Amino acid sequence: MLPAIRNKKELSIIFTNELPRYFHKHEINAILEIVKDDLKKYLLISLLWQTGARISEILNLRIKDIDFRANSIRFITLKRSNRPQRIIPIKGNILGLIGRYLAQYQLQSNDKLFKFTRQRAHKIVQDATLNANFDKERAHPHIFRHSFAVHCILNRVPILVVKNWLGHSNIQNTLIYMQVLGSDTRQFYDALEF
Repeated sequence: MLPAIRNKKELSIIFTNELPRYFHKHEINAILEIVKDDLKKYLLISLLWQTGARISEILNLRIKDIDFRANSIRFITLKRSNRPQRIIPIKGNILGLIGRYLAQYQLQSNDKLFKFTRQRAHKIVQDATLNANFDKERAHPHIFRHSFAVHCILNRVPILVVKNWLGHSNIQNTLIYMQVLGSDTRQFYDALEF
């Protein structure tokens, strides 16, 4: 459900922003195929794709932030000054990857999941993206965040849920992703029953 729009000016601000670059699911799968033999790289890119977290949030992630019983990860929203926390549900495949990773690297509860720099993470993403023959403009960790958001919108996740998962303080930041639906609204009309 969209929030109430107070006036036409507010509506035009929301929908005139250019849709950020993103990957489709099959493109993500092609990138993951490139790194499938490197657990660390595969896990990093999988987390970017399946959580929509910022790279800084993933690099700040500690083992204790992963709840294996509730199938979720607690992220601290680093971009906001009050550092709110958000819980993102995750699927079993990510938990399995994390479990294998923990066993391989023998990490403890207070350890960070990844012990490398933001620059190293960027290089991992860039190399995998370019090796999968995608353009350099999308070879950045933040593109996976956009891809997550677009994927959620296309799969009819409510916009307020997407907002919370992304850790946006303002719904207008999330509404940008609704533009991806603008090109084909027929699916919604066809689903209506009169």
